[in-house]
Amino acid sequence: MSFERTRSGSTRADQTTVRHANLGVVLQHVARGGPRSRARIAAETGLTRGTVSSLVAELIDLDLLRETGKDERPGRVGRPAQTLELHDRVVAVGLEVNVDYLAVCVEDLTGTVRYERRIYVDNRRSSPAPVLNRLARMARQALDAAEGAGLLPAGIAVALPGLVDVRTGTLLRAPNLGWSEIAVADELRVRVGPRAVRVENEANLAALAEHWQGAARGLRSFICIFGEVGVGAGLFIDGELFRGSHGYSGEFGHMTVDRDGALCACGSRGCLETFAGQEAIAGRAGIPVGGGGRMRSVTEELVRRASAGDPQVVSSLDEAGQYLGIGLSAAVNLFDVDAVVLGGCFGPLSPWLEGAVRAGLDDRVLSAAWSRCELRVSEFGEGAAVRGAAALTLRSVLAAPWTMAERREAPRRAVI
Repeated sequence: MSFERTRSGSTRADQTTVRHANLGVVLQHVARGGPRSRARIAAETGLTRGTVSSLVAELIDLDLLRETGKDERPGRVGRPAQTLELHDRVVAVGLEVNVDYLAVCVEDLTGTVRYERRIYVDNRRSSPAPVLNRLARMARQALDAAEGAGLLPAGIAVALPGLVDVRTGTLLRAPNLGWSEIAVADELRVRVGPRAVRVENEANLAALAEHWQGAARGLRSFICIFGEVGVGAGLFIDGELFRGSHGYSGEFGHMTVDRDGALCACGSRGCLETFAGQEAIAGRAGIPVGGGGRMRSVTEELVRRASAGDPQVVSSLDEAGQYLGIGLSAAVNLFDVDAVVLGGCFGPLSPWLEGAVRAGLDDRVLSAAWSRCELRVSEFGEGAAVRGAAALTLRSVLAAPWTMAERREAPRRAVI
């Protein structure tokens, strides 16, 4: 939707609001459709050429668009129709706290990763303060690298396991970390400085990454299950991330699949992640699980042994796939999505999970005979959540590009 003046010169809304909305229209149009000329943008959005020229000039000044130097109509007589594309100078910092690692990435508006780092460390039962101190150091190093390269950081977002209150920036409960009611956004602002800091559930951000640049690009409705020690799910409905009434949706791993099953870290019994989480799969396969970032090597060992045909490992993965199929079929029956994306550790393990998951969907989804749910594999694997954290900020920039002027004037970060 775009907004224009009426014949009387009045506007349907405040002039500033209308201009802000139209800046978003133009920027998102180029982001979705690729390089195009001012005239083409005007024709496709319904805005006048004069309005588009003015909006484009502002977006260029904000380093959000740039001219490519290429003519949209090479060889034609007349003034060249120079095309515009997204500028790669504006970036976002994504951070992630997980049970056995911390991660950071810097991504630009074109979806290119400009900086990334991951350190493997056992965060279970760790006090939040030292973990957040280390995460803040990683964030400052990323910001220094970005600014040193002449990039413009638009903000920071953090992927967290467990229940997250996105309004207050608080991690309410993360059973696998042993954390409760930690004001992560506030704690990071103290350590990194007065920048925009947002927090979100890791599975939601993994789904966002897949929708932004990955396996779910172009899909309107899908579920992305993100497997690590825990199992989460991000749900997109009609092109939008579904968070539920309070923002706590997606705790897929705590779906009960056996009321008399093993005790889960959450305190309940028979949760899906006690059957299909990394530790459960490794335990049945006879692979020891330790701390200090061991889960990555555990997944690699599962892949190695499964590739060699180890029957114990193959059986454990098949059992995990069966339980995932049970849980996913319930979700598909409820939400009628187009696809399921296997993410996190389920990506590299997908060759041994897909058969059982597919069978579960085909056998248990009522509409399977008429509308078969597609099964896809993540393009980002364990990197999806931190990529999604960066994408969260970048999507905000696309929707509200005028805020870049405010962000550029914000005080620089604190040095602690």
